[in-house]
Amino acid sequence: MNEKAVSVFEQYDLGKEDLFKLRGNYGCVTPNGKYILQEYDYSEEKLVTISTLQKFLGGHEILTEELVPNREGRFISVGEDGFGYYLKKFYDLEECNIKNEQHIVSATGVLAQFHKHCTLAGGIPAEAQGFHQGKNMLEAFEKHNKEIVNIRNYIQKRKNKNIFEQYLQGMIVEYYGQAVEAFEQLKQSEYRQCYRQACSEKQLCIGNFNQHSIGFYKKTPVLLNLTKVHYAPKIHDLYDYLRKVLEKNDWEIQVGQNVLREYREKNALEEKEIAILKILLSYPEKFWKIINYYYNSNKAWYSDKNEEKLRAFQNQEKLRWKYIETL
Repeated sequence: MNEKAVSVFEQYDLGKEDLFKLRGNYGCVTPNGKYILQEYDYSEEKLVTISTLQKFLGGHEILTEELVPNREGRFISVGEDGFGYYLKKFYDLEECNIKNEQHIVSATGVLAQFHKHCTLAGGIPAEAQGFHQGKNMLEAFEKHNKEIVNIRNYIQKRKNKNIFEQYLQGMIVEYYGQAVEAFEQLKQSEYRQCYRQACSEKQLCIGNFNQHSIGFYKKTPVLLNLTKVHYAPKIHDLYDYLRKVLEKNDWEIQVGQNVLREYREKNALEEKEIAILKILLSYPEKFWKIINYYYNSNKAWYSDKNEEKLRAFQNQEKLRWKYIETL
């Protein structure tokens, strides 16, 4: 964000007293607290929908960031640089520590409450329903599997393989097998039905939910960055979060059980949803992410970080499967 973005503050009645910069964004201090600008390239309509959703969640005691309209009542303000920005209430937040049990459980509880309220049955207003359908995991896994095949073929043709490529060649067949098996199991499960039902019932997912999706304001959890919200089965969010938590905690069984226990206390999970969650976790997504990043990067410059990540993933494999077997 460049300095010309500061001019955007003049489009709001804030009583600006001072400016600050945080992670590349500009903020301001006012008599009513702090606010921060963020660049935005989506539509005004989407921000109106998100603002309505934030107010709806606030009515259910779920704290979120608050979007602020400008003097014209619009959420997108154009700066002197020609870029669009939106303004939101800023909280001095404690970051979610993914190895802190209290943080992990609190985040899970908020996620469960979000899913419980954010459906037609939960009373979500029509003005907060202007979202799109999220990804279908069957389509996502099919695409990932094709990418793994492309990478395998590329490695096989390489004459002068580096250390990472040699290491990868020795394990790609095994994990491609896991990927195919998970895809076939998902096809045979009730996933298609769950996906269609979630979209028809306007079931909202936060999207890529992880430790960066939540912070703590005076120990109260705050949902962040709701710009990725979409319609999809709630199990998508739970899968994203659970996988991230367990990867960072060496697939500790007790940690996984605590997450599911807390979720179930706030929002019920059907047996078919647990079965789908088990299949999703059996897909070697971390493996795909590592090798896909490598494949799309500059291969002329070798980095041993890819090798380190791949070895770390493989070192956790027995633990990953040990947890999956508990579901």
